[in-house]
Amino acid sequence: MPTTPLTYARTAGALYLVTHVTSIAAVAAYGAGAIALGVALEFTLALGCLGTGILLWVLLHGAGPARAATFATLRAVEAAVILAGTLPMVALTLAPLSSDATTSFTAAHTAAFLIGQGLVIGVNTIVLGSLLFTSRAVPRPLAVLGMAGGALVLLSDLGQLFGVVPLNGPVAAACALPIFAFEIWFAVLLLIRGLSPSAVRPAPAGAATAAASDAAPSAAS
Repeated sequence: MPTTPLTYARTAGALYLVTHVTSIAAVAAYGAGAIALGVALEFTLALGCLGTGILLWVLLHGAGPARAATFATLRAVEAAVILAGTLPMVALTLAPLSSDATTSFTAAHTAAFLIGQGLVIGVNTIVLGSLLFTSRAVPRPLAVLGMAGGALVLLSDLGQLFGVVPLNGPVAAACALPIFAFEIWFAVLLLIRGLSPSAVRPAPAGAATAAASDAAPSAAS
């Protein structure tokens, strides 16, 4: 049975929900001292990020090839940074460390969170929101919420990076609410009805092969 755009959309929606559940659960696990569980949850989170990037590229590259590819690439970068951030936490489980080393390793994980789930996600959500807006793949208020939420998180994380906004404080939490609302709304929409059919123009199967075959005689001539 061929995979339909709605199947891709629903899978992406489910993965968006997975990323939210695992990111929140990972914070709780680390706070409770369950480091191994936190690492496992972040590994799942990274896979969810990568999956949503690939699936939305498949669905939206016909509506905006450059932005769809940029979003998918940044989603992969986000996943890579998340995985890199788990390494110091894994190190904490392998051998007893001094308090200074523990503090340093924890700070490295916090930095990865700030970059991957802050700066990178801010930019990729702006890109995604703009693509959703121009393609009319979703209701425009949702697309605007994505662009605004991404910009707010980006500014908040830049402020935290330069010490203007308290790290992981109430201001940062408030700035993250719009992007959280966007992703939940977007996930539910994907699960229920998918993207607007007019915006989903996936390349036909074998299109790349056919294009290469067509190009060969032209080059020869």
